[in-house]
Amino acid sequence: MNTTRFPNIPFEKLTDSNPAVRAFGRRFYKDQTPLEYLAEFLLCFSSAKQTEAGEIGKGLPDLPEELHGDLKYVPESRLAVKLFSFFPSSKLETRHKTHVDRFKGMVKDLQSYIESESGESSERAVRVLQQLFSGFVGVAGERTWVTHSFIPASDFLLAREIDWRHTDAKKDHVEEWADAERHFSTSSHNFMARGGEVLFLQLWHVLQEAQREQTEQWLSGEYGYVDWATVRNQLADGLSHTLSAIDGPISQLGAVIEHTAQEDPAIKERRTSQAFGWVYQASWCEAALFAWELSNVVLSNQDALKKMRVLQDLCCLHVLRSVCFQAVRWVGERSSKGKKEFSGGYSWITVGANAGVGTDLGKASNASVSATEELLYGAVRSKVLPTLSGLTVDDSSLKRADDQGFKLFRSLGKQIGLIVPPKGPMRFTLPASLVETLVAVLLEPGERLPFDEFLQRLYRHFGIAAGAAQIEEALSTLSAGIRPAVPNDCAAWLEDELKRGGFLVPLSDATPLVKNPAKKKS
Repeated sequence: MNTTRFPNIPFEKLTDSNPAVRAFGRRFYKDQTPLEYLAEFLLCFSSAKQTEAGEIGKGLPDLPEELHGDLKYVPESRLAVKLFSFFPSSKLETRHKTHVDRFKGMVKDLQSYIESESGESSERAVRVLQQLFSGFVGVAGERTWVTHSFIPASDFLLAREIDWRHTDAKKDHVEEWADAERHFSTSSHNFMARGGEVLFLQLWHVLQEAQREQTEQWLSGEYGYVDWATVRNQLADGLSHTLSAIDGPISQLGAVIEHTAQEDPAIKERRTSQAFGWVYQASWCEAALFAWELSNVVLSNQDALKKMRVLQDLCCLHVLRSVCFQAVRWVGERSSKGKKEFSGGYSWITVGANAGVGTDLGKASNASVSATEELLYGAVRSKVLPTLSGLTVDDSSLKRADDQGFKLFRSLGKQIGLIVPPKGPMRFTLPASLVETLVAVLLEPGERLPFDEFLQRLYRHFGIAAGAAQIEEALSTLSAGIRPAVPNDCAAWLEDELKRGGFLVPLSDATPLVKNPAKKKS
């Protein structure tokens, strides 16, 4: 495989010693949540970018063909807004005294700025403002307030990961906010673990002018319905407009909080640059599909919050697709000879939620899950994987690689409902939420498509085999010798799911049509 990277920076022992990183890019991480894949991806998009020559703009700016050195971005931290929004509901054990005092001071200062008839009215106004921003919480759990994530519904709500070193602060006997600030860290990558960076770098690379001819030729031969010129010209604006849909009032109110935070002791935002990791340039194929799917969502007239839910699912599906595409490049295809519908070289045999492993197709789906995990297991052990000088790959490093390989696939697949059940023999399926997402990403806004062609797109974009023709091809990738008879109506469950969601137009004398009810944004 071609191991050229984008950006073509050297491997580093600190970040690239895990074989899974060298197999799939720097990096996908098992503990990154679905929402934070999307939030980090959008944060990379919205932040200012830098090369060695200086700042080059936000979004998806053009790069010189001969790019040297690191690429960086400068993300917002929103430290003051997080303190105001999330401190009251955060983990008690990490509420440091300096945080308590600074939060109380910020609330008091905000109340003094509000013109009202009584102190009770100003208190109520601040409480409503706090409830508004805390209502946009996306990920909280058992984390302290600064590590919470907003739903990325607006440009203003995009913020980098910051950690609070509570134990160190206690050891240092920190008493003042100014002294506490050095214990906030931006370098951990525990929650925004770089998976969103990988997705962004894949997209950024495939949209470069240097990649245009190769991409257009491949798409015209394999995916004739993809208008690559439109994707290149409109995707960045579509993403920007999606992030700005409700940004006006959010950013105005947030600016009030950040202005208040400048009162002594000032809360200093963390606006240092962050170096991007790298992806293999060979990932341009799946990145081109990802770009077209993204454009179908962001160029539609759906409301911003609904788009975010769909984009979150899409980012997760693309993570799973990306590791499978890349694994095939390391391990090799397992399918039978002859022309294939899907060039990815893997498949996910997908059945209805009630098709347990007691059925023939349920057994085939279970074998498909096992084959996928075996593929990823083999990828991190590939003999052609790039090596690092002086680095020995032992059992412990391979165990860590499996955590970010087949175990990541299993965990993320279960979180989005692609893999069921939570415990026991696994199989692939499509819950209602993923069916809605797949309609939104595989059909252009307002498009209608025969059901049979929808089944083809499912397979040719993600390797999802639900129809008889696709399952027959997918069975050839299994080494378990499972060859059940595939009934022609094996996708009836998916047809019913589309009907329940309002995505199916039944025709009495022909194949039903799948429709994307969204319209193209004018």
